[in-house]
Amino acid sequence: MNYFFTQSLEQNHPITIIYIAKDRSITQRKIIVKKVTPNRLIAYCLLRRQIRTFSIDHILSAGIQTSSKAV
Repeated sequence: MNYFFTQSLEQNHPITIIYIAKDRSITQRKIIVKKVTPNRLIAYCLLRRQIRTFSIDHILSAGIQTSSKAV
């Protein structure tokens, strides 16, 4: 997952994460990473349209979302 965090941070590209919240709900978020610390990820959340903090141990998966549209 760190690879995707670094790519988003360095290239300012969005990635998709699957995240488990404090209330145990699971959400999919499209984010642009702004800062990575040992325990937290600070990112711009495209869903909420604001800077959010994500606990790294609550991120279930991360990746680059490919377009589902036909060319």
